[in-house]
Amino acid sequence: MTRSASCHARLLGGRAVSASVFVADHLRPAAKKTGVHIEDGQRFGLHNLRHSLSNWLVNKAKVEPKTVQGILRHAKIQTTLDLYTQEDGDETRAAQGEYLTALGVATAMVQ
Repeated sequence: MTRSASCHARLLGGRAVSASVFVADHLRPAAKKTGVHIEDGQRFGLHNLRHSLSNWLVNKAKVEPKTVQGILRHAKIQTTLDLYTQEDGDETRAAQGEYLTALGVATAMVQ
């Protein structure tokens, strides 16, 4: 068992599990419990978590993008900024809310 697999096995009560089992048994239910809307059959996995982590660290926790680049082990900062992090500021949320209002959709959907 690799060091990484060993660490994951300890976190899950000493038994090693595959990524797909971890996602099905733990990650997907936890995401749904927190309000993430995931359709049956919709792809959702660890890679989604990487994107969410990057976005949260840069936009909410205000971590320097260079630090996030290191956490995600990207060779280039542009990968972190262009592919993993999206604008998530108050102005963006306000614009999304205005658009939903114009469409007649409840703005409670934009959190």
